[in-house]
Amino acid sequence: MDIPDRPAPDRAPSSAITGRLDSWKEIAAYLKRDERTVRRWELEGLPVHRHLHKKRAAVYAYKAEIDGWWRNGHHRLEPAEAKLASTKRRIVPWRLTLTSVLALAVTLGLYFVTKLLPLGHVQSARRTMLVVLPLDNLGVKPEQDYFSAGLTEEITTQLSELQPERLGVIAHTSALRYKTSGKPISEIGRELGVDYVVEGGVLRQGDQVRVSAQLIRARDQGSIWAEEYEGNLRDVLVLQAKISEAIAEEIGLKLTLPEQTRLASSHFINPNEHEAYLRGIYELRKLTPDGLENAIQYFQRVLELNPNNALAYTGLADAYSNQSTRFKAPLAVMPQARAAASKAVEVDDSLSDAHAVLGFIELYFDWDWKGAEKEFRRALELNPNQPSAHAGYAGYLLTLGHANEAQRELQRAQELNPLLPVPHGDPSWFSYEMRQYGQAVAAAQRGGSKDDWVLALSYAELGRAEEASSVAERVLEAESNPLTLSQMAAVYARVGQKQKARRLADEAEQKAAQRYVCGVNLGGAYAVIGDNEKALAWLERAYRDRSD
Repeated sequence: MDIPDRPAPDRAPSSAITGRLDSWKEIAAYLKRDERTVRRWELEGLPVHRHLHKKRAAVYAYKAEIDGWWRNGHHRLEPAEAKLASTKRRIVPWRLTLTSVLALAVTLGLYFVTKLLPLGHVQSARRTMLVVLPLDNLGVKPEQDYFSAGLTEEITTQLSELQPERLGVIAHTSALRYKTSGKPISEIGRELGVDYVVEGGVLRQGDQVRVSAQLIRARDQGSIWAEEYEGNLRDVLVLQAKISEAIAEEIGLKLTLPEQTRLASSHFINPNEHEAYLRGIYELRKLTPDGLENAIQYFQRVLELNPNNALAYTGLADAYSNQSTRFKAPLAVMPQARAAASKAVEVDDSLSDAHAVLGFIELYFDWDWKGAEKEFRRALELNPNQPSAHAGYAGYLLTLGHANEAQRELQRAQELNPLLPVPHGDPSWFSYEMRQYGQAVAAAQRGGSKDDWVLALSYAELGRAEEASSVAERVLEAESNPLTLSQMAAVYARVGQKQKARRLADEAEQKAAQRYVCGVNLGGAYAVIGDNEKALAWLERAYRDRSD
């Protein structure tokens, strides 16, 4: 086929550029083929674009791109099409017989599946998996990172809640590791086990916002859909909803009216309220002492503007609970966390996150097993894509001694969030708690430096003294708070370095005069060292403090 050379577009495609073909019919006419053929050629890389128009998927293409694709070796498809047409002519007489055989096979298959196999053995179709990569901050001000990060997380949450039985969405905390990785989409897809990747950027200039998004097929990095949305800050939630709805439709989800209504609804009544919430979420994800304190202040600011904002109460509960044990005494922060989480559920019982945080508080602080189970189950009922709910439920099951069931829940959490942060159920720590030290090592190595403390403890339990000591040194170089001092004291004691272990434990004990020291960890360290008197004293103190 002779297609004359044409210059490629010198800028991003737009409807204003000439040489655009706006339907399958036009594309087929340009290529002088039928529509069925050119649709099949899309699988061969034919550059076809999609966008939403009046809530219906539409396609378009550019002649210059098609010309380049054809010249780049795809003229070979011409003889292949001729051969396919010839083959189709030969098999037509058999079509009726083959159809009949297939129908019989399907009927028999359904009979055996539904009648002869137990219901629990019927496997549901595999869910489509998707990840929303961190949207780039396209502005010149790095301090605007919180805005693009917040929009990314909100779009991720919206998609995860749509049809969880058909769509699995990787949590934002795991997607963050690819922010500056430079890895190709296909590699990210393999590592996360996703079918589709969403990427894009956010440009904020004063009160104006522009959000661009692109849906990419992971296996071949093919662009499925791309669009750009602009509006005022007051419109940003509408823009997010449009993006989520467009992505859902492009991957084949047919949204129900309630789902469309939920996308369009908002917990925010003005831009200042939403702005404070995005800043609070950004600080919360840092999981540092200053970050958590800043997050609390921002969420309280939201509640000053709107006392009935359930998302702000949930964020407040999350921030307080993350301070517990590591930075502050449980008794100093967990009652506040409980009050905030309870208020969130009271205001909006449909928030999966709120139920998950409340379940965590009831499990690790209130020691209310039935209450914790109820909250985790409710969270998963509302959103099966909620990784912290799966991890929290795994913690509940492990507490009651149901190790195998806990492992299954933890695996579900890991599928959705491989880097699930402490305290909602770090995968490596769960494996350590279940005494599966080899699995704990593997999980800690995947988790990176944040899991070095578990890696050191696991190596120690496996008797790999040299590796345990090396990692322990690395942990202590990074930070030397009472928690890490206690944990690494246990490591050194386990590998036979009792003198060094005693020095670290005593140093942690001395810090108790200035800040909270977790009695569980320090008591455990003294127990391994062999100082039973101090071990019992610190464990009794942990019981009084309700340390987890």
